[in-house]
Amino acid sequence: MDIVISERSDMPIYEQIHVQLAAQVLDSRLEPNAMLPSIRTVARELGISVITIKKAWELLEADDLIYTRPGKGAFVSAHPPQDLRAKRQAFAVKRFHRDAAFYRGISITRDELISIVHREY
Repeated sequence: MDIVISERSDMPIYEQIHVQLAAQVLDSRLEPNAMLPSIRTVARELGISVITIKKAWELLEADDLIYTRPGKGAFVSAHPPQDLRAKRQAFAVKRFHRDAAFYRGISITRDELISIVHREY
């Protein structure tokens, strides 16, 4: 498990953690059923609040990327490869819906956005 926090990011810390761990689950860097470090351990190692880590864990669990066992900890959810592909796409679509409002707000057309994606990706 690898997490890098950027203090300069506009993204809240809990969301940075959520996105990074989601990516690690979705591209199989974290093995199914692998136990994650405790919330307190991660908070201590990153030097951030336990509440922040708990919020990230709750988002991961809501996305069915991890599961928790009371008194045992949090574990990576197991999914067949085709389900991971579908989850990865759903994750991207969910993010796009959030960002689409921004692009519309600054009057970026669909063609301009597609051009940006082609150029930047």
